[in-house]
Amino acid sequence: MNKSRLLLLVLLGILICGLNYGTVIANPKDTSPSIRESFTEVGYKSAIEVMEGYFNDINEGRWTNVDKWFVKDESKVIKGFLDDKENQEKKLGLLNIRKARLVDWKELPYDYARNYVPSHNIEQYRDKKVFYVAVDYKVYNENEYNINGINYFLVALVLEDNKWKIASIPLVPVKSIIFDGYGFGTEDEKTFDVRRLKFHIK
Repeated sequence: MNKSRLLLLVLLGILICGLNYGTVIANPKDTSPSIRESFTEVGYKSAIEVMEGYFNDINEGRWTNVDKWFVKDESKVIKGFLDDKENQEKKLGLLNIRKARLVDWKELPYDYARNYVPSHNIEQYRDKKVFYVAVDYKVYNENEYNINGINYFLVALVLEDNKWKIASIPLVPVKSIIFDGYGFGTEDEKTFDVRRLKFHIK
């Protein structure tokens, strides 16, 4: 075999290997566990970045950006609420929050977390993540939904159009989370339900 033919075969082999490698990376379900883990990690970071972006926009008062972190259906509702002049003047809902800082988070097993997330917000999506979060709030008026200091609740995210988006931010019985072994172990977490619910209007 002459040298030029050998060189051609070597180059062809490199090209085929390169194409196969690209195929493996593009199809994580067909890869080894280590490569699948790297894809999981990328997805995890993307979901975290969405949560951080959402709370940063609230913290900086960038209200025109807030709805963009949500799935399409929720985004329309939130935009309509935030654009309402009366809601702005009375500091209702999200607009009651002056500052917001994401302090801590942990991803919950979905089979457990689904008990606390409205099914219509999340079940239609294939890829889902639910995080239990601790967020430091400063608010204009304390109420049963938001108080000054660390607040604890869930953030449910789904993959919509290949991007992580927030589907729902439900309140959760924090005592149950602690009892089930998913708490952060802080003292203010243990008293959060009592401190929040004292503002409940019957």
